[in-house]
Amino acid sequence: MPPKQSRPKTLPGITYRMPTHCGKIYITVTTDADDRPFEVFVRFGKAGHCGAAIFDGMTKLVSYALRSGMDPQDVVKAFSGIVCSYGKDTCLNAVAEALKEARGVSEPTPADP
Repeated sequence: MPPKQSRPKTLPGITYRMPTHCGKIYITVTTDADDRPFEVFVRFGKAGHCGAAIFDGMTKLVSYALRSGMDPQDVVKAFSGIVCSYGKDTCLNAVAEALKEARGVSEPTPADP
């Protein structure tokens, strides 16, 4: 695997508010100079629970992989369709949807008023 790219001081990014069975989560996808996803950050509406800690670690790994040249489509494939006992609206599916939107695969959902 190629070495991880250094993070520039600033990067453009888009934050998506996504509904999940855990409530709304906020997913930020930053992009590099070639408009490729570079990093992913996930924030829950409520901090301090295990899910937030797990996603902090998971998004660090995803960001390192993206910064090392991983195709974002591989992340989308890996996270799409993962379900839990509460249904299909999982946080991992939301990350896949945000990456698809950031790559221009589908149009972002308009924000609520």
